[in-house]
Amino acid sequence: MEIPAVVPGIVFTDGPAGRRATIAGTGLDVWEVIATWKEVGERWEVLRQSYDWLTDSQLRSAIAYYEAAPGEIDARLSTEQHWTPERVLSELPHLSPQRGP
Repeated sequence: MEIPAVVPGIVFTDGPAGRRATIAGTGLDVWEVIATWKEVGERWEVLRQSYDWLTDSQLRSAIAYYEAAPGEIDARLSTEQHWTPERVLSELPHLSPQRGP
């Protein structure tokens, strides 16, 4: 069993998707922040604007965790990229918006 990286400001949360790294006090998974970080070309100011309710320290902790455990986060990012809106509706039809009568 691999021991998770220890990064101040990062805690581990157990849930249906298994154990995952989260930003302390937020419930936000590290992979979510890193997905945005990559989407914006790793530009700090754009990431900062995307998560304006988080502190610089919280965002830097997420990036530090990614640098310490890139394989873990990259694996989760790979899994998540397969969940397109079409796949969600196909595999989880009960999540489809309900239409009125």
